[in-house]
Amino acid sequence: MHEILIEDLPHIPVGDQRTECVERKGLGHPDSICDAVAESISVALGQAYLDAAGRVLHYNLDKGMLVAGQTSPHLGGGRVDIPMRLILGDRATSEYAGRRIPIGEIAESTARAWIAEHLRFVDPDKHVVLQNEIKPGSVELVDIFEREQ
Repeated sequence: MHEILIEDLPHIPVGDQRTECVERKGLGHPDSICDAVAESISVALGQAYLDAAGRVLHYNLDKGMLVAGQTSPHLGGGRVDIPMRLILGDRATSEYAGRRIPIGEIAESTARAWIAEHLRFVDPDKHVVLQNEIKPGSVELVDIFEREQ
């Protein structure tokens, strides 16, 4: 039998506090960019799975990191000296019924399209290096999604 422990937290509930401190990340923050790119990839991958299998197969694609590049800005322009690096990672089912699902290609093309659409001065082919670290899904989790019930 598990022991259940209930304890009173000594904190004032947020609704009763006079001031609440929060962290807000704007649309251009690297974490916000990674989240938005991952969401776009999720939608594209879900559609690819529906097309290939008639249902969404197992995947987790919520890992991303945007590594800063380096620029030499000047009035009216500038140049990118070292491109940003967008690292995409986690797991996704890459095969169904003996057919390969091009998860890497889907992720990279979707990421480049998102960057081109949302970061107006960033050329996804020149200013961003994509590092694809998406690996096949674990056998145990893929198996769960393969079951009919």
